[in-house]
Amino acid sequence: MKKEPLFVALSNQKGGVGKSTFTVLLASYFHYLKGYNVLVVDCDYPQHSISTMRDWEVGTIEKSVHLQNQLVEQFGTSGRKAYSILNSTPEEARETAGRFLEKSGLDYDLVLFDLPGTVNVPGVFRSVINMDYVFTPVTQERMVMRSSMAFVLAIREYMHRHKDVPLRGIYMFWNRMDKRVSKDLYNSYTEIFRSLKLPAMETVIPSAERYNKDFGMKGFFFRSTLFPPTPSALRGSNLDLLATEIETILKLQ
Repeated sequence: MKKEPLFVALSNQKGGVGKSTFTVLLASYFHYLKGYNVLVVDCDYPQHSISTMRDWEVGTIEKSVHLQNQLVEQFGTSGRKAYSILNSTPEEARETAGRFLEKSGLDYDLVLFDLPGTVNVPGVFRSVINMDYVFTPVTQERMVMRSSMAFVLAIREYMHRHKDVPLRGIYMFWNRMDKRVSKDLYNSYTEIFRSLKLPAMETVIPSAERYNKDFGMKGFFFRSTLFPPTPSALRGSNLDLLATEIETILKLQ
């Protein structure tokens, strides 16, 4: 009997908050460093940014003997092949994953979905409530916070009214926290989260340039679909802390 993987989405009705970035980072961290079998479903139609990133990485590696050697070395050390990335519309997200899993000879631990940045896209809301868990990155901007809270509250209200939906929990986490900015806004919203009993994760992701960069040519890997973050890239990023907290929530250990 095949193992049933967890279906997990990075989702927010506000675009540009880091959904695709964290889908890639968490997929690579869990797959290459933690040894979980991960599948990624790119539902960010029509640009499919994660699938496009994979194609670009493959093309770049084909032109670089140095990167080819690093990829061979990584496989020799870990034995981990690259995880698969499927393209899908939001409406067909779970079905696309299901067809792949049914044909696959592997047991998967985790299926990560990157959903579009608006619930107005057909199928997004249905996909969200049919996940097992949803993680929502939020930033300090007031418009982002208001939109994010409205999104999470709407999902939570739907869960309360429909006890039979697959979704077990939705969790927010702070992204791009700039230490130079006053913490008043952060503290205010944290109090609002508590008063509304909105689940917010303890890990805070700092504002760091590495989150905006794809893999380089000198062995400093952070955001990549083919390589895990290097120890030097992980240092101070809090990505490892976020992954550990998610791992605990999902009971993956």
